[in-house]
Amino acid sequence: MTIYKWLNKEKSRFYNIAVHHANTSEIILSHVWGGCNSNRGGRKNLFVRTEEEAQKFIQKMMKRRKSRGYELIAPIIN
Repeated sequence: MTIYKWLNKEKSRFYNIAVHHANTSEIILSHVWGGCNSNRGGRKNLFVRTEEEAQKFIQKMMKRRKSRGYELIAPIIN
């Protein structure tokens, strides 16, 4: 499993994506977002079929997070 973590220090917000390989041929991208000091936020799962689709989506999210003031803390590979 790989986890990507972003942090927006100005707004005290976070955004995480965990990449899970399911027992089937699908890959699950689990999104979690919210405030660092609050219970507000959300969660969503996205199912993709290939590693290529997963990487395209993660690259898209990296660009979007950067444009919104988030900093990539580090991808964590377990």
